[in-house]
Amino acid sequence: MASIESKYQKLMLRIAENIKRIRKAKGLSQRKMEDFGFDLRNYQRLEAGDHSPSLYTLHKLAVAFRVEISEFFK
Repeated sequence: MASIESKYQKLMLRIAENIKRIRKAKGLSQRKMEDFGFDLRNYQRLEAGDHSPSLYTLHKLAVAFRVEISEFFK
């Protein structure tokens, strides 16, 4: 049975991959995310799975991408 930590890490990687996939599908660069109020370095950490996004951050991303928050968890 996988530990809680490993399940959490897998979830974080899935969210990061989905953020990146959606951004690219919308034709946006990482630098363009600064226009939506994101710091470039912190945004890069999100996509790399090195930072756990808050609910507020996921909401901001959903608004920027014009998607439902649930899209990040698929």
